[in-house]
Amino acid sequence: MLLHIISKADWAAAQPAGSIAPVGEDFVHCSDRGVVHVTAGKFFHGQSGLLLLVVDPELLDVPVRWEAVADSPLWFPHVYGHIPVAAVLEVHDFPCEPDGSFVLPEAVAAP
Repeated sequence: MLLHIISKADWAAAQPAGSIAPVGEDFVHCSDRGVVHVTAGKFFHGQSGLLLLVVDPELLDVPVRWEAVADSPLWFPHVYGHIPVAAVLEVHDFPCEPDGSFVLPEAVAAP
């Protein structure tokens, strides 16, 4: 499964559009259970109004490439195209902790 962090407003806009589109790049940034905390901490620290989407890569009709990111030894999945709303299997609130960090929702943390 892939994980994608999105604002509640962007998720609301994606539903009638039918998909989540790449913004500013050729791909949609995603994570997995092991690296989502890095993504959340770096790009969303302290933000509220976020959701964590669970995406089934088998339901995508575009490439998913695991790629290294500059200045990091970690690899992240990038979806090269739109993510159909139908590929989103679960939607979880993703609130930040008082210190601005994030904890993976229990339902997502369990395999």
